Amino acid sequence: MRRVSVFRTAALLAALALAVGGCGRLGDAISGDLSHRDCHPDPDTVAALRQEPVLTRTPFGATAGPTTETVSCGNEPPSFGMLDRQVTWAGAADDVSRFYADLGRSSGWERFDHGVHVYDAGKPDDTRCSWRLQVVSTAEGIYHVQVFYTPRDLRPTCL
Repeated sequence: MRRVSVFRTAALLAALALAVGGCGRLGDAISGDLSHRDCHPDPDTVAALRQEPVLTRTPFGATAGPTTETVSCGNEPPSFGMLDRQVTWAGAADDVSRFYADLGRSSGWERFDHGVHVYDAGKPDDTRCSWRLQVVSTAEGIYHVQVFYTPRDLRPTCL
């Protein structure tokens, strides 16, 4: 009975991690006691994400702030890494949605039909995993472009 519970917990953690973000390098896996795990950003993944057009380009006339990086880790999922860039003077939500839909489509992002933000999409990385993109409206004309990935030490294997 305990063995089934451990497998269900591991499967649930793997599904949540994949839903939130990607796996990064091959061979990284969840192991050991999950309550005493390390959590570190993945420099290779962060470097790749910082080059993504959705983080480097903005709608015409908009102003982009610096891209900030955070890693959220804890004993309960979800745990994730995130790059966040505030974009101001971007215009109406419909225009911003179209801009990121066109930009995302041209750079390999797949839009989520069920998204609840201005724009929601996912993109596979080079290890058969995925990243998640959200463009969130925080005030009139102010948006946050957020890309989520799974931190290096927490990712399940994607093989």
